[in-house]
Amino acid sequence: MNNINSITEFSRTQFARFFSLCKSFFSEDLVAKIEKYLNFTHSLLIPLSAVIVLISAIIFAIKISLVLPFFLGLIAVVLVFFGDFISEKFHGACTAALEANPTSISSNAYLELIFFLNIFFVVGLVSSGVYFGILTSSLNIFFGCFVGAALVLLATVPVLNPHIINMSISEKSSAASDLIGLSAIGIKSMLYYSSLFARLVIIVGALLLIVATYKVLTAESYMVELAMMDGSVALGILFSGLFYPVLVYFLFMLVFFVADILLAVLSLKEIKVINIPTVTKKD
Repeated sequence: MNNINSITEFSRTQFARFFSLCKSFFSEDLVAKIEKYLNFTHSLLIPLSAVIVLISAIIFAIKISLVLPFFLGLIAVVLVFFGDFISEKFHGACTAALEANPTSISSNAYLELIFFLNIFFVVGLVSSGVYFGILTSSLNIFFGCFVGAALVLLATVPVLNPHIINMSISEKSSAASDLIGLSAIGIKSMLYYSSLFARLVIIVGALLLIVATYKVLTAESYMVELAMMDGSVALGILFSGLFYPVLVYFLFMLVFFVADILLAVLSLKEIKVINIPTVTKKD
């Protein structure tokens, strides 16, 4: 019996050690370092994207002999810089929203479960990417699975460090608070990553825009419209990144409005009636 107990204790210790090791590595400092590099790239790609949009619009206008694409390009350039301006404003709003809406759960066990489920999912994604990438000789599947795994690992950071999304672990947390706290991990993580995710999507959109512009420059006349369609998709991705903080902020407000109502309803049992006078009938 002692041998069996020692085996289970050893197994539990290894899982706990792995959890602690990952917690020390996937910290908010790691996110800060990633954001630092992305900020530099973002600062270069915003003006470059505006120039590319304008050049692409001029080339397309010349090739189809219409002035409309040029004016649409000018509008797109203004929207790129406006999106960058409003995006930076909403990064602060997202941070303030996190600070103003604390949540709590009663046990760290919930977060440990989510963490290990994420790790198993990452292992599955990487294994699937390698297997199906080799099976189909497709780099798209390979890189797609690895990008998905990287995003899941990023989503694990708030789980390992709940304080960064203003979540506390308190034994006094009620079942209603636990329900709201666990349900809010996803949306609060999106809010926490408003800057990082926006930067990533902007960089992807800008790179795709560069590729689309190259296609416009080198394409035959009958392929220009198809290349411009690729450019439109890239521009859509770019704008999605620029306005991501705005969208996630209002989504957070909507979700937490509903969450606050649910918390108030579920917490009614905690309201105690004190010193209510009783009425008795006189004979």
